[in-house]
This record gives sequence, C-alpha cells and structure tokens, in this order.
Amino acid sequence: MWLPARPVEDLPGGGVPVPTQEARIGKPAAAPAQERPSPMLNRHQAWLDGLVRAASGKLDA
Repeated sequence: MWLPARPVEDLPGGGVPVPTQEARIGKPAAAPAQERPSPMLNRHQAWLDGLVRAASGKLDA
C-alpha cells in the first residue's frame, strides 16, 4: 500500500498525528465491521499503545 509522506508535527499537549488508511469493505471485513466492540478499533488502540511504548523506550526485550 502506498501512503504519501507526511511530516511529523507536534500538536499542543504533546500529541503527534498518526494518519491511517482503513476500509471495511469486502467479504473479509463484513463480519468484523458489525461486531461490537469493534475489533478494528481495538487493534488500532493496541498499535497506538505499542507506538507509545516504543517511543518511551518501554518495549519488552
């Protein structure tokens, strides 16, 4: 997948935007798109939590 390059920018409060591209179309996405809580949102949150751990140097060895 191609994503355009974007500069890293600091936001007020110490945030950094993380652009993502996602789609909930096609047969593989049909069932998970209907689930609550959303598995897509849960996986995105896990990914973001991992980015925070990596940036803070708290990754498990």
